[in-house]
Parts: sequence; structure tokens; C-alpha cells
Amino acid sequence: MTDFHCCATCVNFLAQKTPAGMRYYCVRLKYETKPQYKFNCWEPKDQVKQLMNKKNKGSEA
Repeated sequence: MTDFHCCATCVNFLAQKTPAGMRYYCVRLKYETKPQYKFNCWEPKDQVKQLMNKKNKGSEA
């Protein structure tokens, strides 16, 4: 899980392009964050869950 655990892979992460540049926001925590930050409230996106399952199956062989 540690390879995937970061804000950018969370369902609550929102990236918005603004005239001033990119804005990264956590909908759950209600404040700006950065893609590489990690919080205990992390909930992976569906695509990330699939990648984690695929990686786990590969390491069991």
C-alpha cells in the first residue's frame, strides 16, 4: 500500500487548473494539499485499488 498511498491517488483529491497555476484540494479535509502528501483518511480511487490487487497477486506467485 505504501507505493500508492498519497493524496493524488485518493478519491477526495481534486486538481484544478487556474490562471495562477494548478490548485490541489482535498474535498474531505476542505483545504489545499499537495499530490505527494499522505493522510490517514486516504481512500484509494478504483483504478488504484485494481493496481494494488494486481500487484499483490503478482507478489504471491
